[in-house]
Amino acid sequence: MELSLLLIIIGIVLAILVNYALGIACILVGLVLLIWPRISSGSWRGTRRI
Repeated sequence: MELSLLLIIIGIVLAILVNYALGIACILVGLVLLIWPRISSGSWRGTRRI
């Protein structure tokens, strides 16, 4: 299982059982790790002209 998906699942469990804010933070980190490769290799890199 990917780290990002694992962090999202752990964040949900933390939000329900332990601390809401800690769970939300863990979910956000997992979402950023999940989305980051798509953002960094986006199509905007080759479209810029000088």
